[in-house]
Amino acid sequence: MEAASGSKVKFTLTERQKRMMPLVMIGAFFEGFDFMVINLALPFITSDFNLNDQTASFTVSAVAVGTLLAFFVVRLADRWGRRPIFLWSVIIYSVLSLVTAFSPNVEFFIACQFLARVFLVTCWAVGFIFMTEEFAPEMRGRAVGLFQSAAAVGAIFPSLLLPVTAMFNLEWEGLYIIGALPLILVIFFAKNLPETTAFLETRERLNNGTEHKPSMFAIFAKSYRKHIFAVMGLWLFMYICYSSAMNFFTYHVVNDLGWGTTQVSLVTALAFTLGLSGYFVAGKLLDAIGRKKTAFIFFFLGACAVTLVFQAEQFLHVALAQIVAVFFIGTFTVLCATFTNELFPTEIRASATAWGNNIVGRLGQIAAPALVGFLAIPIGGIANAVSLLTLGPIVCILIIALFLPEPLNYTIPEYNANQSTEA
Repeated sequence: MEAASGSKVKFTLTERQKRMMPLVMIGAFFEGFDFMVINLALPFITSDFNLNDQTASFTVSAVAVGTLLAFFVVRLADRWGRRPIFLWSVIIYSVLSLVTAFSPNVEFFIACQFLARVFLVTCWAVGFIFMTEEFAPEMRGRAVGLFQSAAAVGAIFPSLLLPVTAMFNLEWEGLYIIGALPLILVIFFAKNLPETTAFLETRERLNNGTEHKPSMFAIFAKSYRKHIFAVMGLWLFMYICYSSAMNFFTYHVVNDLGWGTTQVSLVTALAFTLGLSGYFVAGKLLDAIGRKKTAFIFFFLGACAVTLVFQAEQFLHVALAQIVAVFFIGTFTVLCATFTNELFPTEIRASATAWGNNIVGRLGQIAAPALVGFLAIPIGGIANAVSLLTLGPIVCILIIALFLPEPLNYTIPEYNANQSTEA
């Protein structure tokens, strides 16, 4: 299907979309919530389980590996449907979050959060697919921007709720109990979430025997091979910069610049709150000037802002740079997801997300801390290492410019099961 470009269609929701949106946005909200909880609660977890620095770092890395296994669950959305995979992922994640709060030891904690991360990332990935398939191309940029803004809101909440849970002597345990709340929402609102029309049409063709179910490697068919490799590169290089910038900001300003906890909390809260507007601006630009031009602007300015964060020394300069950086880099996942979901047919759209984000992309997320540590010594510290990794978004710009079409003007090749075995 070819979409019109340069659309200025007013963003309005149908009754179907109004019922669907609140539940789908849970995936984004709790992805942001959980990402921030483990970083915020780590000092308390370390203390309760008597962990040293090395074990604490291993704990975070081990939990993050769960994002890779989400590959197998996300792919099922192409076979079983978007709705059941999303709803069951919410249910399983919620139960695991609740069980995590009662962890008797760090091994049990890692096991619960490892599995929870599998299904949480699945919620987020399938949520993006819902937005892609339920909104017309001329409104899709604003829809996915709104969806991902829920992750930024979710990232703010743990720091607001920590003082409350601390009152009951449940610092990290209370936050994971709160993480189980989606289970209640699913019980009451699951009926409002329909299966996407695009998937139902695809399933009808499959049931009629006119097509075969896509294999695990169908995404590498000749018609899609160039684009899936380019999308993999986007996710990989984006996460290398994104994870480095997010994970090492506090470390840098506290250890290198001597900031106190009040300064860190103030700047972080301001950055994430004001950064919400980045999703809405990116969403509008995606629909108004196109996917590629918007990506060029946000990737380039995001890389510049992160470099300034880690090279500036004055408090005001670093604070302003961090606010600007979060505004731009917060949208990086939106940009990558837009290309991933709009360049592949319905039959293999979830597979594109699974391969691009959950396998290759998340490897970049896991490897980023190690890369920073590896580079820090030869190039003069953490700040210089993170600054060097801001080349990631510049590589993304080159990938988009050289290997990807403008999705708004692109006709997706129809899925042909016979192509899936081509060399």
